[in-house]
Formats: sequence, structure tokens, C-alpha cells
Amino acid sequence: METALTTKKFSHTVPFLPVNNLQETIAYYRYVLGFSKEWFWGDPPTDAGISRDNMKLLFGKNPEMVQHMQGFEVMLFVEGIDAIYEEHTLKDVTIVSDIEDKPWGVREYTIKEINGYHLRIAESANQY
Repeated sequence: METALTTKKFSHTVPFLPVNNLQETIAYYRYVLGFSKEWFWGDPPTDAGISRDNMKLLFGKNPEMVQHMQGFEVMLFVEGIDAIYEEHTLKDVTIVSDIEDKPWGVREYTIKEINGYHLRIAESANQY
């Protein structure tokens, strides 16, 4: 039996993605995709993270694994997708699929970032 003291719930998820180069990845997410508040761990760094608003992403240096992850998709749910899409097109982000309303109830577009991941940027009336 659950009580107030033993209530259990999942909070959120943060992708931990292998990358070729931590510094280049962080710079891309900061200056091209508009993220900030980065951090590095290790000397030399083996892991890093970055955030934008409430969105957080973690990265681990692992070039061998990246070779197997090409085209791997990560969905990023946002608010104000049209303004973010415009921001990305002005920064010459590689757009894999243009923004459109999908029949499953989201407006989305897909970009390819520097490690080969496909980031599906989506906005939904129903928050996941």
C-alpha cells in the first residue's frame, strides 16, 4: 500500500548521447541551436552537458559508438515551434524534414546535428 511517504513517480528523462568531440558538440548546441549552461567533466573531459530552458542533454565522448548511431532520433518537445524553426533556418541548420502538422497531433520538423543524430523538434497540445 502506498502512502504519501512512499509515493513513487518518474520525473523526466535526459538523453546521454555518444559524440565524436565534446567541445565541438557543445559549441554547436550553444551557437547554432541556442542552448547554454554547458558543463564538462573529467581532465581531459569525457562527458559534458548543456541545457536550454528546461531541456537538458548529456554527451559522452565515444567516436566508435557514434558510427552506429547515425540517424538515431531524439524527440525534443518545445513551445513556440514556429519561432524556433525560424531561428534554426536562419542559422543554416540542416533540415531533414520541413515543419508540418502531423496526423498524430503534433507540429514538427527534423534536423540533423553534427554527430548525425536526427532531432525531431515537436510541439503538441498534449504534453508528453
